[in-house]
Amino acid sequence: MSKFSFMICLLCLIVAQTSSSRGAPLPACELERPVVFGGLDWDSNAFHTEVARIILEEGYGCDTDMIPGSTLPLVTGLGRGDIDILMEIWRDNLVEPWQAALARGDVVDLGINFPDAVQGWYVPRYLIEGDATRGILPAAPELKSVFDLPRYASLFQDPEVPDKGRFYNCILGWQCELLNSAKLRAYGLEPHFTNFRPGTSTALAAAIASAYAKGEPVLAYYWGPTWVLGAYDLVKLEEPAYSAESWSLFANDPDAYPPTAYPQVEVAIGANTRFAADAPQLVAFFQSYRTNNKLVSEALAFLQATPGSTAREAARAFIERRPDIWRAWVPAEIAARLSAPHTVDVETNFPQAWHLPVTDWVNVRIAAFVAAYGGGFEVAGGYVLHLILMVEALLASAPWWLVLLLVAGIGYHATANVFAAAGFAAALFFVGVLGLWDLGLQTLALTFVSVGLSLLIGLPTGIALAKLPRVRRVATPVLDAMQTLPSFVYLIPALMLFGLGKVPAVFATIIYATPPLIRLTDLGVRLVADAFTEVAADLGASRFQQLRDIELPLALPNIMAGINQTIMMALSMVVIASMIGARGLGEQVLLGIQRLDVGQGLAAGLAIVALAVVFDRITQAYGKREIKRVSPSLLVQRFVRRLR
Repeated sequence: MSKFSFMICLLCLIVAQTSSSRGAPLPACELERPVVFGGLDWDSNAFHTEVARIILEEGYGCDTDMIPGSTLPLVTGLGRGDIDILMEIWRDNLVEPWQAALARGDVVDLGINFPDAVQGWYVPRYLIEGDATRGILPAAPELKSVFDLPRYASLFQDPEVPDKGRFYNCILGWQCELLNSAKLRAYGLEPHFTNFRPGTSTALAAAIASAYAKGEPVLAYYWGPTWVLGAYDLVKLEEPAYSAESWSLFANDPDAYPPTAYPQVEVAIGANTRFAADAPQLVAFFQSYRTNNKLVSEALAFLQATPGSTAREAARAFIERRPDIWRAWVPAEIAARLSAPHTVDVETNFPQAWHLPVTDWVNVRIAAFVAAYGGGFEVAGGYVLHLILMVEALLASAPWWLVLLLVAGIGYHATANVFAAAGFAAALFFVGVLGLWDLGLQTLALTFVSVGLSLLIGLPTGIALAKLPRVRRVATPVLDAMQTLPSFVYLIPALMLFGLGKVPAVFATIIYATPPLIRLTDLGVRLVADAFTEVAADLGASRFQQLRDIELPLALPNIMAGINQTIMMALSMVVIASMIGARGLGEQVLLGIQRLDVGQGLAAGLAIVALAVVFDRITQAYGKREIKRVSPSLLVQRFVRRLR
């Protein structure tokens, strides 16, 4: 049989197997395109979205898709028609943008998803009552209200501002972050607490989970239904009693009216107007969709009880276990299709029996590592934090014009060009003109410390790899992995070991930015010709003398290129680091993204570019100067004269 005939037979076999595995055809969907959901980044929305997607796919025969993002961008996308459905619209937290979209006729409200969402300021119960099973004594037995917090501020000590407590606010850029900030001022807590704004809901949950696992005090805003409120025994602090009129005034103008406790929120389902007109059957399903806090909390408990499970699997479990709920949402024929046994297409899906439990294995060992060595990392993190704060204080104490003169002086020393030096100073002056001077200094401090520690690690490691070929063969795939892994991955161990703030940002930056320095140092040392080191050895030089006087000077251009790459990669991490609470220019970029404030994001982005240009041009100039200055023959002659 020819190869062509064999391929034709194989193709026919695949088509036949695929056709036979599909079973009865699904009905035609009202839309010829996929129904696009907004993937808001918290677990209850992920659960609702997956439930709705399964029902649309298997009951109505629709294709679906999901676009992840945060609240304001997705609400904007809903109004533009980029997104068809948002399963959670927190009306009381999203008053202005949602009402504006409704008034323009861009969106429609399809009714209540669940009517009893909760939110507030929480502390662990063991902080108030203790926990005999864990050996925890009550540290704040009289803490009941937000007005009791000043007495206990020292319990929630902020490691970055030791004379204040730390309040974990809502996610940076969300409406609840603005409301909580106003509450912090109105309750007179600003002198006692820092307003710490995590960049993501995952970071906020990680901060609470880390503190709870260690039995430490933590004060945080949170909301439900979520797995956090289900997994941890938290107590909501009392606030002034809620009234609809008072809350409406406060929510619309937080700085002018006194706050109250958060309302029990009605969370709605929102749809794009054109989608609602084109798909009346699907709209009828969404209008019938009803859950409640208790029901969703039970569903989310599946995620905690089943390590490594996904929102899709939790939704599948809900559909299999609670037909008494979802049958009321759909017509009988749709319910019949959904009730049919769910089959997996074994011809196209990878066999589940072959799946390796890598996620569970890693999580168990990381948890054990944190439990065993977390204390040591906290001590080391304290030293790093002290260094960061010292550099920040040094930069902040210098007059702005002195900083510009210093940068201009360094630039002139590197380039020997007056115009280049003036350009470097002008770039930093531009950061000040944008109103971002203080935040720029915070980014500089974080970059200085990250790059400095990267040098301490990268230079010796690169030299060692150049001298030890066997070690280099082992280290090369490790460096490949460090440079290939998405930078977000480095935030996970950083969060678990150091919590939120500047220290985990430095830790993640070091892992991400050090490999280029190691590689180029290794390369530079290995490129030094053996003839030069052999001459030095014949003259009686030790290996250290050969390295110091011959190899490192000749490798310096490559090393400077490595330093340049490390600095650039450290600066590229500033926005990502802001997601775990590192302040600076990256925080402003993230805030612009979360609030759809193009001007704010662009200004911060331009400031980061200005810093990057200064660092890049100065380090490149030093590297080029070393290439011109370093002459192998002169180095050897100088070395010979020194030995004599």
